[in-house]
Amino acid sequence: MQNKWALPFAILAGIFIVSIRFTPYPLSYAVKALPILLLLVITLRSAPFRGRLGLAAAVFFSGCGDVILDLNFKGAFIAGLASFLTAHVCYVIVFALHLEFQKKLLLVSLAGIAFPAAMAAFLWPHLGELKLPVAVYVTAIASMFLTSVNRSNINSSLISGAMFFVISDSVLALNKFYAPIPAARYAIMATYYLAQYLIVTGLVDEQGES
Repeated sequence: MQNKWALPFAILAGIFIVSIRFTPYPLSYAVKALPILLLLVITLRSAPFRGRLGLAAAVFFSGCGDVILDLNFKGAFIAGLASFLTAHVCYVIVFALHLEFQKKLLLVSLAGIAFPAAMAAFLWPHLGELKLPVAVYVTAIASMFLTSVNRSNINSSLISGAMFFVISDSVLALNKFYAPIPAARYAIMATYYLAQYLIVTGLVDEQGES
């Protein structure tokens, strides 16, 4: 599955990443969402499996978040945050369908708690009125990572995807709330697209080829 869709996904993701320097341009939000739309198609075309609709919902709300943030209207950040929060909750529900504590991955789990907590603590003085929404979001993404690790079937693609999601959101948070990071948006989108691709194809591959 990953090899089958890797090239078209990489092309669509690459088109938007290359075009970042020209944003905003007409329909840039649509170009941004195209790779995620492809992942939605992959999900819906896959053989039925437990959690497929939840995965589709997670991908859908991620795409909505992409569009909202690119439209950049008043309140777009909070609306986008809410959309991605919903996506993470959907991911947590899907991952938790096969929840099983993995003792041999205990250090990975601890890192998945410590890193988001440290990031939140570091940024806390800079969050202003967004302290509560960001705290809720950090809790959700940490839960998403932990449930990706602690499953009955250890899925390296899934875990890697969740890790890249944490990295992407961390760069975004540092760039927005602490200090501008050179080429931040390129790093954010590259790691974000990779995260979504690894999660979706990792889950679909568990079920066999569609």
